[in-house]
Amino acid sequence: MLKTKFRSICAIATGLDVLGDKWSLIIIRNMLFLKKCTYKELMDNREKIATRVLADRLKKLAQDGIIEKKNHPTNKKVFIYTLTEKGMSTIPLIVELMKFSIKHYPNQIKGKSIDKNRISYKLMHSSTEESFINATKKEYIKYKNNLPN
Repeated sequence: MLKTKFRSICAIATGLDVLGDKWSLIIIRNMLFLKKCTYKELMDNREKIATRVLADRLKKLAQDGIIEKKNHPTNKKVFIYTLTEKGMSTIPLIVELMKFSIKHYPNQIKGKSIDKNRISYKLMHSSTEESFINATKKEYIKYKNNLPN
């Protein structure tokens, strides 16, 4: 099994070696907030990830312990991908990235209409950042526990 090659002992470089490509955090976002857990569902995204890239990133994220891959109980051709505890620990990182984008690129983020279902809207209207993080994690764990075993 191939492991991530790390460029240096720098904490920032190490984190980027694991999560810093163009797609990993998008995949995590789709799993965490959009509740996508199969390859087919993860292929269906607005950023249009290529199938080969998705397969590569899922393999890498699983090898690094960010996600886990399990056989679907009723369909052996389908796998279920879920975030591990390590994967869920990226929530604060994702929140910080969202806050950066909201602050510095508000016209890109807000769009033409207010959509109360958007993740950024929910973050901006949470009582605290910590409550948003805790609610997100709790909601994902509930979702994960209800997936077929």
